[in-house]
Order: sequence, then C-alpha cells, then structure tokens
Amino acid sequence: MNLASFYRDVPVAPCPLATLAYGFMEDLFEFLFNATGRINRAKYWRSLVIFGVAGLFAAVILFTAAGIAAPLFVAMLVVVLIPWLTWGFVIHTERLHDRDKSAWWLLVFYGLPALLGPVARIASFPGALGSTLYTILALAGFALSTWGFFEIGCLPGTGGSNSYGPDPFLRANQTSRLTRR
Repeated sequence: MNLASFYRDVPVAPCPLATLAYGFMEDLFEFLFNATGRINRAKYWRSLVIFGVAGLFAAVILFTAAGIAAPLFVAMLVVVLIPWLTWGFVIHTERLHDRDKSAWWLLVFYGLPALLGPVARIASFPGALGSTLYTILALAGFALSTWGFFEIGCLPGTGGSNSYGPDPFLRANQTSRLTRR
C-alpha cells in the first residue's frame, strides 16, 4: 500500500485552532494591505496609533540592523520598512475612500508639500524677493498638509454608500445590532 494514498483516504477533522489562526491571518493581511473599501474616523485613528507604534518597532529593528551589518540593514529595509509604508498608504487610502476621494489625493496632501519644501529652500536667495518666495512656498506646503489633515482625519465620511463601498459606520451599527439579539 502506498503511504500517500493511505493518508489521502484517511478522514481528517479540521483543527479549530488552525482554522481560527488562518482566519485571523487572512483578516490581518486584508486589514494591512487591502486598499479597497472605506474606514471611518474612529478606525482610522485607531489604525494610525497602531501604525505609529509599529513604526517605532520598525525603527528599532532598522537601527539595530544598521548597527550590525549593511547587508542585514538592506534585508530589513525590504522586510520591515516597505510593508510598513504600504500599510500607511492603505490606511490613508481607505480613509480617502470614505470621503469619496481617490488615493491620488495623497499626492496633493503629502507629495506636493514634500516637494515644496526643497523648492522653497532652493528659491530662498538673498534679498526680499527670495525671502518672500520662500515664505509663500513654505506656507503653501503647510496649507496643503493642514488641508490633508482635516480632510483625512477630521471630516466625516460621506453618508450612505459611495463609489468605494457601503458606509462603514452604518455597517458597524448593523453588526452590533445583530450581535445584541
């Protein structure tokens, strides 16, 4: 008798712990790396706090790896930093989706201010004109960042369904009502 055919024919009951762990990991990866759908402000801020704490751990790992060896630092950069940055992109994208905006707005809220800073430093030549140009560009970058903060973190999402999915607040209320019954 072939051993492979013996094990193929033996009925195996699914392990509840393995099923639970698989479901948890699937939910975790969907939470971390799936940029579809919407999240409300509460889930956004909760995710941002977890993201910040994870960033501190990522920094410790990267600085430790940098102190040990350069090749290890490069490997840890790929293993730790890139998924962490992807997670941050996903959090902000889902929140923009709740505001019925695409992820391209991240370029306006983060990319453009990041670009205006160096341009302002380059444009700050001696004299009143250079000082004025520097101030205008720096204030423009600050205004875009402030607008992004309020747009993503403070303003409520669009009520009801939008082009990115159902209202996460209504979905959460329906789920809590079903669990109370």
